[in-house]
Amino acid sequence: MRNWESFLRGLLISLVALVGCWLVAGPTAHAATSAPQTPTSPPTSILGINLTGGFTQQPIDSNVISGHSVTLSAKGTRNILETATNPLGSRKYVWWESTDGGSTYQQVGTNSTTYTFTAPEVTKDTPLMFQCEYDFTGLGLFYNEWSRIATVTVTPDRVPTTDIQVSADSNTLYNGESTTVHATLTPDNATDPVTWTSSNPSLASVDAYGNVTAANTSSTMDGTANDHGTVTITGTSNGRSDSTKITVGALQNVTVNEGSDATFTLNNLPDGMTVANWYKVDDGTTTALNSTASSYTVSKTTVGGDNGTAYYATLNYTVNGSTKTVNTNAALLTVNKSGLLSLTAVPNFNFGSTDVASVSQDNTTLENLDEATSGSNYDGNDNGELSVMDSRETGGDWTLTASLSPFALSDGDTGQLSAVILDLYDPTARLDENIPATNTATKIYTSSDYDGQTFDVTDSQLSFAADPKITAGDYQSTVTWTLSVAPS
Repeated sequence: MRNWESFLRGLLISLVALVGCWLVAGPTAHAATSAPQTPTSPPTSILGINLTGGFTQQPIDSNVISGHSVTLSAKGTRNILETATNPLGSRKYVWWESTDGGSTYQQVGTNSTTYTFTAPEVTKDTPLMFQCEYDFTGLGLFYNEWSRIATVTVTPDRVPTTDIQVSADSNTLYNGESTTVHATLTPDNATDPVTWTSSNPSLASVDAYGNVTAANTSSTMDGTANDHGTVTITGTSNGRSDSTKITVGALQNVTVNEGSDATFTLNNLPDGMTVANWYKVDDGTTTALNSTASSYTVSKTTVGGDNGTAYYATLNYTVNGSTKTVNTNAALLTVNKSGLLSLTAVPNFNFGSTDVASVSQDNTTLENLDEATSGSNYDGNDNGELSVMDSRETGGDWTLTASLSPFALSDGDTGQLSAVILDLYDPTARLDENIPATNTATKIYTSSDYDGQTFDVTDSQLSFAADPKITAGDYQSTVTWTLSVAPS
């Protein structure tokens, strides 16, 4: 028993000493009368994660008739480090008022996000100044936050509003972020109250004090969730109204015409946040795009391949030495038919080399090589792409033909290959057409559904007959592609 009591006594002494050390390091208590404090910087947050602490809603200036009730409101947030390392700590709200023009402040309210009072009876315009303190009350060293100083001007009589102009501290919000809208009234001492409404409260709500809060990121990642877009916030006073638009979401929907590039961009990423990867969602299947850039571009969009796909990014941030990841919202890509019919890509071919002795004695077949082409006739791509874009809604069937000129020496000397045939082959699209090197147009493909086609003709071959009189050298030929539309 004595050993147990001794252990408890030692433990109690240790705890008291430990608490004593923390209390010394923490913030001190405030006096009943205080000088005005410097407002702290606005918090930095993204997607609902508060990277720094501070006031997400500031008390606002207002004009009020004497004898009327007034309510001031403010909201603060703890930073993510404080939340992670001091889960048992807390903060409380303390309201301070100055009646001498801001020289001194007296504590008037505590432990509430709002402070309500009745305006005093006055015979002339009388300013009252208020500041809210977000007071840290836990263990450890975290400083108190201070709001802006709000002025409430008390007037003897009503002053009607004749005009209103609305603005926002920020017109772009990531999911979970907040901003404040303001009403500038005419005359500037108008006492009529301002009411606030949102055109889409589920995307961004606005309270009675003009505090706008964006919706959180949805778990639905097909781009159709109501977690991004634009809302209109309207302020009304004495029947007069004005509005401002606020864009919500890290990513916005993109609409392009077929054949154009579509770019999704993350603007104004906070310091300390980086892109971990981009993802594409197509019919419920998510694919990593292996990109850490602040934007992602979908090149040469098509209706068939890209319309209705969605894109989002994952972001990394560090808390207390540990890396965390969060998703942005997913945005939708819409690809419209642009009414165009175009041959958008044609291939170059390189069939390598062979020896003259073989060609002079036997028929020869050469495979197209997966390497760069050179020569005066180079004007396409080396990846075997043959592509037609068709974004029309009406019109006749389109037909693609190709003609191949005779192979001749590139240096201009006399010499040709005999009986040459280009076997244009795409196994995926079942394209397998023989094109003779006789400048004869050969039908390659006909489409009747107003839809573009892309072929990969990398596996094409070149064959030619034996020629005892063959001359050594570099031979070239030109493929002429013709895209035409038959009458409806």
